[in-house]
Formats: sequence, structure tokens, C-alpha cells
Amino acid sequence: MNKSRKGMILTVPYIVLALFFLILPLTGLIFKSFSQGLGSWIRVLSNPLYMEGFKNSVILSVWVTAEAAAAGGIIAVLWYKRLAKHSWFLSFLNYSANNGGIGLAFALLATLGTNGFLTIILRKAGIRIYPNFDIVSLTGIHFAYLSFLVPYMTILFLPAVGALRPEWWSAACTLGAGKRRYILKIAGPVLFPSFMASMTLVFLTSLGTYATAQAISSDRINLITIQIGYLMQMSLFRQVDAYTISILLFLIMMVFIVIYKKTNERAGRWLR
Repeated sequence: MNKSRKGMILTVPYIVLALFFLILPLTGLIFKSFSQGLGSWIRVLSNPLYMEGFKNSVILSVWVTAEAAAAGGIIAVLWYKRLAKHSWFLSFLNYSANNGGIGLAFALLATLGTNGFLTIILRKAGIRIYPNFDIVSLTGIHFAYLSFLVPYMTILFLPAVGALRPEWWSAACTLGAGKRRYILKIAGPVLFPSFMASMTLVFLTSLGTYATAQAISSDRINLITIQIGYLMQMSLFRQVDAYTISILLFLIMMVFIVIYKKTNERAGRWLR
């Protein structure tokens, strides 16, 4: 059996999974969103509540992505050379990056809620974070997202930091380049595409997160994923709006997936 035929056979399971879990559901969503003609699309695009949900979700995602990218990038740069001696840190990052959903929401509420243990400790020390801070707010959800998106960004960016070869720094020093010139002319151009690709994935993860936000807010914060969940579970007559909103969210994500693909292709030249 030649390699091309073997490769085609090995891709069959992936094609089957993609068909049943991606293509068919997406096709169903598209048809369902047009089950009332353009009525649902007009209703969604003209509804200020839905548009506010999109705006809040994008603002939150940009906010979280900027902070997670900065913190994760710095952690990756500082810790890469230490991972050989501190492999536990990589395990911690993997655990933290996957620690979302209801468990994370409960932990955050038990820590920083109105009667959370940290809130009570600060109150006894004379520091009152309430009523100026509210865990059930965009700020509170922002802290919850950071707890798993910072390690996620770190994991994504670590391979790019590892692509910086020691001989590049040695060659730069031999040619008289200082640290600043090395960063601007060598390290920066190598790391920037991977940094942008990692940022894009962090943004997409933040934009599509539902369980953590819903568990913290109990539908009291207007995010577009919460709107979709509410319409699917609580509304008998507006489920078609959920399908339409899902398609709109998918289109927004596709734009950033294309950005990720382009930047990742450029970054891939240094990761081979």
C-alpha cells in the first residue's frame, strides 16, 4: 500500500467526525436560522438586547485577551529555560488552562463572593471590596477568565520562545548588536507571528466561553453566549433567534480563525 492511499485511509475517521460533529450541525443551524425566512435575522440584528450582548462579549474578550497575552507572554519568556528543572510548572499550567466551567465559578464565588473567605479576611483587616466590586459583573467574569486564559496563553507561546536559538544571540553579540537590537531585529520578528496567533486563540476561547460566565452570573449579565443558552433553554418561541445568533457568532469567529491561520503559517517557519 503506497503512502498516499494509506494517508487517505487514516483521514477517514477525521472526515467522519467532522461530518457528524461540525458540518451537519452547522448545516442544520443555517437551515433553522432561515426557517422564518429573513424574519429572525431582521429581529436579531434590530434587537438592542442582542446587539448589546455581542458588544459586551467583544469588549470582555478584547480586555481579557490583552491582559492574558501580556501576562502569558512574560511568563513563557521567564520560565522557558527553567522548565527542564521545574516540570511541575508545566503540569500546573495544563491543569489551570483546563480549569473552567462550574468548578471555577464556585471557587471564585467561594473566594471573592460577598461572603467569600478572602472577602471576610480583608473585611476583618479593614479592607472592604464591596460594594465597589461585584463578582457578578463583567469585571468579576474577567478575573475568572484570566485564571485559565493566562496559563492557556503561556502554553501556546512556549514553543515559539523555544524556537529562539542560542546561536542567534551569540552571533548578534559577535556582530556588536546589543540586547535591544537583538530583540527588535531577531527575537521580535520571530516571536511576533506566534504571539499574534496565540492571542487569536485566546480571544476565540474567551468569546465562546459559556459555562463559567453562566455559572457566575446566572443569566444576569448580557453576554452573547448566555443569550444563546437562555433562548435554547427558556424560550419556546424564540429558539430560532438562538440559531441565528449562533451563525453570526460563527461568522465572527471565522474571521479570527483566518487571522490565526495566516499568522500561524508565518510562525511555522521558525518552529520546524
